[in-house]
Amino acid sequence: MSNTISWQESPVKKRLEAHLPGEIPILPMRRYVSVVILREFDSTAVLTTEGQTLDVEMVRSGRKYSEPISRVLLQKRKQIAPERRAGRAFNRDRGLGKKCVFLNGMCGKCPDCLIYGFAATSGEGAHRSRVLTDSGFAIRPYEAMQRSITLNAIDDSTKGGVSGSAFAEREHIRPQVFFPTIETAVDVTPAEFLYVLRNILTTTRYGAESNRQGFVNNHVVALLFGHGELISNLSLTQGVYDRLREKGGERFHEFPLERSEVEKAVMDVLEEEAKRSYLPVDVCAGEELAAFLAGVRDLWRNEEANAEWLQELESDQQAYLAKLK
Repeated sequence: MSNTISWQESPVKKRLEAHLPGEIPILPMRRYVSVVILREFDSTAVLTTEGQTLDVEMVRSGRKYSEPISRVLLQKRKQIAPERRAGRAFNRDRGLGKKCVFLNGMCGKCPDCLIYGFAATSGEGAHRSRVLTDSGFAIRPYEAMQRSITLNAIDDSTKGGVSGSAFAEREHIRPQVFFPTIETAVDVTPAEFLYVLRNILTTTRYGAESNRQGFVNNHVVALLFGHGELISNLSLTQGVYDRLREKGGERFHEFPLERSEVEKAVMDVLEEEAKRSYLPVDVCAGEELAAFLAGVRDLWRNEEANAEWLQELESDQQAYLAKLK
């Protein structure tokens, strides 16, 4: 069967070319593409910076309902770090950045360094990140979605567990908790944006002890093209809270939320914000977004198209590095 999938001729690239620069600019052009993500935890997870308790912040529940509530945070570094690691593993598999190590020296030449930025740990050199992020907030209040789990010592003898072997207790979030978040790429080329999107879509573990828990489905709800950021993570979450409470009543948060209802609430907030924006915003969502993501899937599964995309990614960044000299 003939295979005609091509990165150069793909609708995915043409959609991105309409808004993103054809080459990496030396000076900022402020061309933004925001990925609106609904992060759904499919298992328990530990979202702590240090210690045994979850990271929590007291904020207003909504923009309409203004009573203060405590919300669990998904810190920005806990979102980006695993996604960068996914991208860096992908690079090494292709023979790039094998000596690029976070704490022992960044190479400054691989896709990860040039897109997410780096600061040299020795010598000179630094690059500003072109991916903007912020901490995410859970929709439901802390009390409705956390529980403490007792950790027991492992015993492999045939006589069974040891009574009184519990040695620690740690707070976890329950499964099916949603964090609406936005990652924004600035002045990236179409090939570079696809690299960022690949990292988001292929990362499945977040938080502490992620080899045993913290499984996440990253549902892309919309892509926003424009010359600025539309809304913060907190405002988006508060807008979603308002809509879910209006529909489900004051006690809507006592049970796990339905994903389709959360996604609809997210879209309602985005459309409202897009109307308020001083600058035009091109929203890619619904059937158009589904077709876009299907096109991305076809590209990555096709060996020739995938190689075309990676060749363009390398060409874009080599041309940029040459301009810096």
